Amino acid sequence: WAEVVLPDGHRFPMEKYRACRLQLQADASLAGKMELLPSPRADLRDVLAVHEDGYVARVLDCKLTEKEARAIGFPMAHQSSVVRSLASTGGTVAATHDVMRAGTPHRAAAQIAGGTHHAFADSGEGFCVFNDIAIAAVAALRCYPDAMAASPTPILVVDLDVHQGNGTAKIFEGDPRVVTFSVQGANNYPWKTRMVSTHDVDLPDGAGDAECNAVVEQWLPYLFDTYNPQLVFFQAGVDALKEDSFGRLAMTRAGLLRRNHLVYS
Repeated sequence: WAEVVLPDGHRFPMEKYRACRLQLQADASLAGKMELLPSPRADLRDVLAVHEDGYVARVLDCKLTEKEARAIGFPMAHQSSVVRSLASTGGTVAATHDVMRAGTPHRAAAQIAGGTHHAFADSGEGFCVFNDIAIAAVAALRCYPDAMAASPTPILVVDLDVHQGNGTAKIFEGDPRVVTFSVQGANNYPWKTRMVSTHDVDLPDGAGDAECNAVVEQWLPYLFDTYNPQLVFFQAGVDALKEDSFGRLAMTRAGLLRRNHLVYS
């Protein structure tokens, strides 16, 4: 419902989110196994727990500077962009509550349009306005203290997008409660704003299924044994596919599916 109409020729494929939803709705094998819900707008209290007040105000009032909007990559002078940014974030927060609330039968929930990991506390970039995973993680720490108390490092972010989760890494660089693990193409964006995650792994151009999944198989047992996370955020980027125009990696769809199964299992 939170639709943004981009200028003709814009390089961001906004239509992919609707296409993904329609594909899931049409998949008969998923009938009765999941429920698709519209993303609610994020609560401003949650957003402001992560993002700087002035930046949030400029986004909401459509008053970002030209430089700020250019770094994000979207036209930010219309309320539709604001609504979409809040809905994208709100869906991830809602998914977090869905798996964390007392008595929930759900072990996993997903946000089709989430993963805005390039957003920093005081700025956005790379088509990311608000950092949905960071906002949801901070909300979980606040709302579920008993569950979080089971480990000194209760939250793990597994970011397998081909671009480093630089915003997420920066937001949590001084917070030991959130462990950030990012696997990215060594030569991919971001270049000037790359940060230091708790753990970073770089992949060479052209890395395929075997090389990419070997990293996941090696690291996941270590991460779970070392940190004992109570909540895991998985940024399941599909831009590692060989067909991706900017990804620089060479995974197949079968390899990507196996990667995801490694995380889920």
